Amino acid sequence: MNLISDFFLEANPNPDRVGCPDEQTIKAMAEDRLPPNDPRRLHLAECSECFAEYRGYRLDCVAARQRRRRLFAWATAACLMLAAVGGGLREYLRLHAGESSAIKMAAGAPVESRVDLFNVGTFRGAADGINTLQAVSLPAAVVHLSLTLPRFSDPGPYEVLVSRDRTARQVVAKGETTASEVNGREFLNVTLDLRSAKPGNYFLATVRGSDNGTYYYPLSVK
Repeated sequence: MNLISDFFLEANPNPDRVGCPDEQTIKAMAEDRLPPNDPRRLHLAECSECFAEYRGYRLDCVAARQRRRRLFAWATAACLMLAAVGGGLREYLRLHAGESSAIKMAAGAPVESRVDLFNVGTFRGAADGINTLQAVSLPAAVVHLSLTLPRFSDPGPYEVLVSRDRTARQVVAKGETTASEVNGREFLNVTLDLRSAKPGNYFLATVRGSDNGTYYYPLSVK
């Protein structure tokens, strides 16, 4: 191809530029904006000067097309990468949001629990014996506790505590409620937030508001 080009560059000198088309026409030939059968293309084989101009424009045109192809390839790759990253980020955020919501729901949704103290003795205060309460435990969560008070308990307002000691100085959770009688038994419904409680042994205490009567029961948090 170079030999042919070199041939036409020297074979037909036309220093006076007789019959030469204008510059815009030569540029249109180089950029393929003229039909292949356009008769003006024949002049290139007869004029070395016009062929030289044509070849210069042609080389510029080819270089410009190659740059556009490379730019398009880079732009396509960048778009695909952004789409992949964006899709991955959206999926991550969706999953993360789902996990966070699930965790919050699991942590915040009350766990239903029942404790029956009806037949348990009522040893009162910190200096007395501890009531016998077997195999009672609560989870380290938000607990909606339904509590049956011991026999002969009085109605009225109560405070329910979970404490590390029997002096109620290390309280980890507490709630206030009012006892209601059902079929001769007093019931309390209270919500206790035990999410900060570490697994171990505690005391469950009921404090009657009117006379500050406090009763303690052994409890484990798991």
